[in-house]
Amino acid sequence: MPSSPRVSRTLNIGVLAHVDAGKTSLTERLLYDAGVIDRLGSVDAGDTQTDTGEIERRRGITVRTAVASLTAGDTQINLIDTPGHSDFIAEVERALGVLDGAVLVLSAVEGVQAQTRVLMKTLRRLRLPVLLFINKIDRAGARDEGLLADIRRALAPHLVPLTEVRAPGTRNAHVRPRSFDDPGVRAEAAEVLAEIDDAMLARVVDGPLPSAEEVWAALAARTAEGLAHPVFFGSALSGAGVADLVEGVARLVPPAPGGTEPRGTVF
Repeated sequence: MPSSPRVSRTLNIGVLAHVDAGKTSLTERLLYDAGVIDRLGSVDAGDTQTDTGEIERRRGITVRTAVASLTAGDTQINLIDTPGHSDFIAEVERALGVLDGAVLVLSAVEGVQAQTRVLMKTLRRLRLPVLLFINKIDRAGARDEGLLADIRRALAPHLVPLTEVRAPGTRNAHVRPRSFDDPGVRAEAAEVLAEIDDAMLARVVDGPLPSAEEVWAALAARTAEGLAHPVFFGSALSGAGVADLVEGVARLVPPAPGGTEPRGTVF
């Protein structure tokens, strides 16, 4: 049996969302797909890995921050599942101080909600790397391009979608990667990054079109600074798009400088 890759770095990743956007279900799916658990728990059934308290199981919401770990290649990812309900914002703010980055989960149906705004405002103030996961693409009423426009207006302007949805709002909804090997995708990402990256601006203005490697490097650098936000579509229920999210976290979120102290500091 082949040996597992040696873990060479650790990332503390917060999973944050407005209540009922699917944050705990996403955490459960991540653990299941990584082989950490052998069956998917359900928030409704009260048997998820991170909602273990009596109140959490009874009400179907996260009350206390919980931690679970998985391995992706040479990276150990510690998932910090935080409360989504606004009543527990103090618990969330305490968790932010230990994060290297965050996954902000939005419902493709409900879109940007009150707590989503509060969380994103705090994450941007802390300049934490934030990846967006648009969940529930297989639910009736799910949106993609229209929702991205809403997010740009309400949360953050510099979005770089790394996956796209086919047949959103149906049981056949699925996700495809948006590869920077495609000149059109690469040009679109370069134009977004040019607004916050001088070197990319020079390439966009003067040409030639940056290479895929150059766009990835610029995206990683600006994501690390909390300026650009990679976007992934998917479904925690079906697992669609979740592998792309894991790859994005491992590729785009660097450990805190020195590998010891986390980036986030709550003022």
